[in-house]
Amino acid sequence: MEPSDQSSRDDLAELVAAAQSKDVRERCRAVQAAQEWVHTREALAPAAAASLIEAIRPALADSSPKVVQGALELAGTLVERLGDALSPHFSGLWAPILERLGDAKPSLRERAVELAVSGATLA
Repeated sequence: MEPSDQSSRDDLAELVAAAQSKDVRERCRAVQAAQEWVHTREALAPAAAASLIEAIRPALADSSPKVVQGALELAGTLVERLGDALSPHFSGLWAPILERLGDAKPSLRERAVELAVSGATLA
């Protein structure tokens, strides 16, 4: 294992932990940092996707619209990047995504619809 692999795993573990913080600002920063983390990687391992899904699931049910928006965007990015490889991990997101279809904020509803459509195409 290369040191950069271990560092990458440590960074991801920190992001997942921060996404579960009691502080809304910390959760928001964690979701944004996870999005940046995904964008800086050429390839994503299935284990990384599973960890990110672990962080996204509670964020989708968060009381902060900013955290929810970030989680929806991150989930959409993962669907785009990983496609069908994300399918086994994505199933745990259906309940919170469906909850967001009835969100009071139109922007969150629209993003949830987009994510539901793209998630439904996974094999």
